[in-house]
Amino acid sequence: MAALSSFFEQVIAVLSSYRPVQDTLDILLVTLIIYELIKLIRRTRSVQIFKGLAILFVVYIVVLICDMPVMKSIFETIFSSALVILIILFTPEIRNVLERMGRTSIFKIFAQKQYSNASTLGAINSVCSACSEMSDDKIGALIVFERKSMLGEIMKTGTKINADVSSSLIRNIFYPKSPLHDGALVISSGRAESAGCILPLTDTRNLDAKFGTRHRAAVGMTEQSDAAVVVVSEETGAISYVSRGRIHHDISSSELREYLLEALQSEGTEEKKSIFASLKSKKGGKKDE
Repeated sequence: MAALSSFFEQVIAVLSSYRPVQDTLDILLVTLIIYELIKLIRRTRSVQIFKGLAILFVVYIVVLICDMPVMKSIFETIFSSALVILIILFTPEIRNVLERMGRTSIFKIFAQKQYSNASTLGAINSVCSACSEMSDDKIGALIVFERKSMLGEIMKTGTKINADVSSSLIRNIFYPKSPLHDGALVISSGRAESAGCILPLTDTRNLDAKFGTRHRAAVGMTEQSDAAVVVVSEETGAISYVSRGRIHHDISSSELREYLLEALQSEGTEEKKSIFASLKSKKGGKKDE
C-alpha cells in the first residue's frame, strides 16, 4: 500500500510540474524523431546494422555478468567512441535525412537553380524522340533528369558538356563507339550538363534478374535522390522510366513523355503557385508533385 501511495505521489509531482506548451512540444518532437528514425531504418540496410549492435549489446551484458575484465575493457573502449562509430556507420542515411530536410518547401526560397519550363519541355521532347530511335536500334542509354536534389557530385564523375539538349546530341553520346556511351547523361534545367557519369548502384535484392547494370544504377540514383531517370535497354530496346526506386518497364515514348512531364514540368514556375492554386489545378484533372 505504501508503494502504491508513493507511486501516485510521484505521478502528481510530475503532473504538477508539467508545462503544457513546452513539454507537449518536446514530446511531439521526440516522437517525430523516433518515428522518422524507424521509417529510415526499415527502408535501408540500417536494420541489419541495428541487429548487429543489439547482438553486441547482449554480448556486453554477458561479459558484465560473467565479470570478464579484458572483454569489459575492450567494450568500454568501443563505447567511449560510440558517437563517432555511429556517425561513420550511418553516414549515407544521415546525408539522406539532411537532404530530404533541405528539399522541403521552407527552404525553396534559398534554391539557386532557376528552372525554365520552355527548356525543360524541349529537353523532354528531345529525350523521348532519341529514346524512341535508340529503342528501335537497340542502343543502350541512361539519362538522368536533375530535380530538387543537386547532382553536382554525380556530374563531376563525367565529362562536362553544358549544351542544349537535342535528339542528335543524345544519340551521339550513346553511340556504341562513343567514349561516353557507358555512363549516364545528366540533364539539369533543360540543358545537358555532363555525360559519362557514374551512378550509385542499388543494393536491393528484390530487383528482377532481367534488369542489368543500367537499371540497377537508375534505381540506385533514384533511391539516393529525387531524380527522374530514363533507361533504354541495349539487349531488348525496351524503354524504362525510374523514379523513387520504382521501375516502369517497357513503356512507349508517349508514356515516357507523360511520366517526365508529370515529374519535371512542375519544377519551374509552377513551384510559385499557392496551395489554393495547386488544389484548384488538381480538381481540373492536372497532377502536381
